[in-house]
Amino acid sequence: MSRSPLALRLVVLGYVGVLIALPLGFVFQQVFSHDWSALTSALTNSEMDTALWLTLRVAVVAVPLNVLFGVGVSLWIVRHPSVLTRVIDALIDVPLAVSPIVVGLSLELAYAQDGWLGRPFAAWGLHLIFSYWAIVLASVYVSLPLVSRQVIPLLREVGTHQEQTAQTLGAGRVRIFFTVTMRSITWATAYGVSLTLARVIGEYGAVLIVSGNIGFATETLTLNIGNNFENFTPYQGFVGSSLLALGSILVLLVLGLARHRERLRHEYRS
Repeated sequence: MSRSPLALRLVVLGYVGVLIALPLGFVFQQVFSHDWSALTSALTNSEMDTALWLTLRVAVVAVPLNVLFGVGVSLWIVRHPSVLTRVIDALIDVPLAVSPIVVGLSLELAYAQDGWLGRPFAAWGLHLIFSYWAIVLASVYVSLPLVSRQVIPLLREVGTHQEQTAQTLGAGRVRIFFTVTMRSITWATAYGVSLTLARVIGEYGAVLIVSGNIGFATETLTLNIGNNFENFTPYQGFVGSSLLALGSILVLLVLGLARHRERLRHEYRS
């Protein structure tokens, strides 16, 4: 295989460096531009710690929900094509096309106490907007297609030959799903999970609208970062930003290393 031209490699490295590496590097440079006591004080800030804990609680609920939906809707669209599934296939891309601010406004109008969908919940004493569940709802909405967009192309590529073979050998649907189907889409699902997690913990616009941005109550880490910059405490904001960046980078590194080990194991077996 011929090596890529030097000019192409330089362009790609420069593009990635200018857009990703350098800006992230400046964030970490700002974090370590102060002494350790300032960093320790920022990391132990009670409001930021509360916001971080809320963000993790949202991710624990929102990510599994979108994984279940993403895998399920992918199987439905690919295995049972129809006019309805084509419509669903188009609709699940809406969160990627609509501004997060519009998402937040639409959710607030729908699920507010006087909204069409919010009235039944309000009658039961449940107020979704300006609450933890409003943040979960917005996070699920904005990250809805990220798993399915990884899984659908792979399902179409692998086809149903292995599943049909397992069925002829007497395997049931549940066993086929876990031993054949999920095995073939494991890495696509894993990449979808990593993208969903990154979007959930980093969402700002939609969460800002539906949460009310209430300190120590509905303030996520991204909102806390924005508030720190608005309140002229930028160092605290840089520390929060570095935590988000580190979390996303670690997830991608773990995923990349696991994928690399799986590839080496496969090459060794073959």
